[in-house]
Amino acid sequence: MANKDDELIPQEEQHQATTTVKKRKSELAEIQVDLSAPEPPSKKARRLLKKGKKLPKKQSESGDENEEPAEDGKADGVADDKKKKKERSPYGVWIGNLPFSVTKADLRKWLVDNSGGVITEDLITRVHMPTNKPMAGSKRTFENKGFAYVDFATYEANTAAIALSETELNGRRLLIKDANNYEGRPKKEEPEAAVAKIPEGRSSTKIFVGNLAFNTTEDDLWAHFEKCGKIRWVKVATFEDSGKCKGYGWVMFEEPEAAQWAVKGFVKIRETVETVEDFMDGESKADGDGDTEMKDAKEDREEAGSEENAEDGDDETDSKPEKPKKKELKEPRTRIRKWWVNQLFGRNLKVELAEDDQTRYQKRFGKGAKKKQKQEVSKKSTKSDTNAASKEKGSKSKELKEKTTKQEPSYATDINVARLTGAVVAPQGKKVKFDD
Repeated sequence: MANKDDELIPQEEQHQATTTVKKRKSELAEIQVDLSAPEPPSKKARRLLKKGKKLPKKQSESGDENEEPAEDGKADGVADDKKKKKERSPYGVWIGNLPFSVTKADLRKWLVDNSGGVITEDLITRVHMPTNKPMAGSKRTFENKGFAYVDFATYEANTAAIALSETELNGRRLLIKDANNYEGRPKKEEPEAAVAKIPEGRSSTKIFVGNLAFNTTEDDLWAHFEKCGKIRWVKVATFEDSGKCKGYGWVMFEEPEAAQWAVKGFVKIRETVETVEDFMDGESKADGDGDTEMKDAKEDREEAGSEENAEDGDDETDSKPEKPKKKELKEPRTRIRKWWVNQLFGRNLKVELAEDDQTRYQKRFGKGAKKKQKQEVSKKSTKSDTNAASKEKGSKSKELKEKTTKQEPSYATDINVARLTGAVVAPQGKKVKFDD
């Protein structure tokens, strides 16, 4: 019995301990949040602070950035200072032909020293000097682009800087002018002039087709370019003996738009999209549309009832007229796709706009055509004369070179030596005869 009592005592103590723990948890005070205290930084903000970066500005519910209230007007003063820094002075100069080794400090010092006391360091408000990246392997760490912009606080300083133009700095004469002066720049071409330069052949209805296969016929070309537009005629250049294609031809369309589509290499065509219903018979369509059959049956019943009422009733006007059955025809669905015409028989075609027959005729037989032909003939004759003279000079120079390069062979005096070495024996003017 004593052992049982000993076992019960620790169980009671454990129960009391659990109850006390629960009471302690319930007796904990509620956490109080001070809304007036600043918001603690987030994890992202802590990371940025560790890296030494600035925290992004927070936005309010209205979308405007919250700005902390300024103490004693300090924030207003800072904003005014920023505006003043952003606003540039209206007095500035452009300095060109600078030595590439000159720095901003050197340029400031040069302006102050050579202005005769008119320009001081306080009057120079801004110096902008674009620099180049140092080349790989070069010893120079700094190199400007040869020009700079300098702003001044007063108009007198600006005029004094312009007066220093054509003075030397490190052996180079500087070009100084007003920053707002754009004289000497090339004028921009107007878009109308660019449009006027478009050649007249753009509106041609004739195209040249190259890189054709040798087995190509006129029917093949006609069928290939038929989707671009209506065709007037097709011509394929052929050999006289075999009749095969020479590899090029021409196609004449009725409209210039068709020729332009052919030059682009594709045409946009509209085609119908085939569905499963297009391949079904009328009976199978009716079987598939069960709802339509039910509607038709209801309409037939209503019509039969209305006819009976009209026959039995006294007033024929009360009867409803017959309703014709409406059969809605679904419009076929269509889509636009590209039809490519830049290949034929696996070969990439060379398609270009060609001259019309009229322009070609005018070039050959129009006004001034004979003069042009004579000029071309004279040019060809002068070229042929110059080529013939150059050929004659070349042949003469070659003969002289051959004469100078020819050397007399070394003769051997002894026949045995000539036999052993293969040298030429000196002629002795004797005629040797062999007996038959």
